[in-house]
Amino acid sequence: MSKRNKTAPELEMLILQVMQTHAVCQGVNAVTVVERPGADAGKSNWEVSHVFVAGGPVPPAAQQICDDAVASLREEYDLMTEYELGEYEG
Repeated sequence: MSKRNKTAPELEMLILQVMQTHAVCQGVNAVTVVERPGADAGKSNWEVSHVFVAGGPVPPAAQQICDDAVASLREEYDLMTEYELGEYEG
């Protein structure tokens, strides 16, 4: 099964949707998805570079929920690269 491409904002939204179903993640305002440098064929080409929490550090439970959401979403989606995005818009 091939993965579907999503833009970084689309992946960020999907991660936040998962996180915001958990009370411990209510302070999470945003996540940042970036291209994973040097991704090998068959491996995910994206990662979360930052989790933004209102008023302080990311609680460990919230970080674990984020990590679990990312692991699950990586099975379904790849990040649409800038090159592909240019073709998509064009």
